[in-house]
Amino acid sequence: MDFWLPILLGLVQGITEFLPISSSGHLVICEHFFGMEGNFLFLNILLHVATLGAVIIYYRKTIWYLITHPLCQTNRYLVVATIPAVIFVLLFGNFVDTVLSSIVMVGVGFLLTAVFLTIASIIAKRNTNPQPLKYSNVLVMGVSQAFAVFPGLSRSGTTLAFGLTAGVERQTALDFSFLMSIPIILASLVYQLIFADYGTLFADINVVGTIIAFVTAFFSALLGLILMKKVVKNINLLYFVPYLIIVGIITIIFA
Repeated sequence: MDFWLPILLGLVQGITEFLPISSSGHLVICEHFFGMEGNFLFLNILLHVATLGAVIIYYRKTIWYLITHPLCQTNRYLVVATIPAVIFVLLFGNFVDTVLSSIVMVGVGFLLTAVFLTIASIIAKRNTNPQPLKYSNVLVMGVSQAFAVFPGLSRSGTTLAFGLTAGVERQTALDFSFLMSIPIILASLVYQLIFADYGTLFADINVVGTIIAFVTAFFSALLGLILMKKVVKNINLLYFVPYLIIVGIITIIFA
């Protein structure tokens, strides 16, 4: 594996993980259009660990509270929000990986994310009575997270959009969307480790490049978290829609 490839993937993963533009979709685009070949499974696992670490650092006080109060309301909400995605992956994960993982579907996922953000922005603007978290809107966000296993469909963008559509206050929906990423990233790591081919897992690895990629993904993910918090507070999510439409169309055309 070339030295620069892991670094590029780490930067892309970190920046796009928490912005509503799909990190998985951008990674697929990089691998496709840069002609990347080789074993990326171990690197993919490390990049997930890096982004998970960024969330833990950013929300360390909240996470410590959740750990020391395991039966608190937020933990119960997280369980409800995580169950749909786990069930969906167990039932349809192979179908998504084999049938819907084409570069064309990634482009379609970008366009769907643009649609979700547009609808959510319109509804949120008209919502004069934002709601706190409750089981009904948490379940909506959880189901949307299950949909986000499709390539090109942004997890953060989809969960935030559905949260806003369900009437949740913007900052509350964003914070819960990020917290939702913790159990789902952990579940993804366990899933990958269980089904990994350990005979090839560590093959074709550039050690120095992989370490740099991990560090790059960690700090760029922190940057992505900070940017997304500022965006939701000060900027309309519609600003991401033109980018998603352009990237989606280009991806489909040149697939």
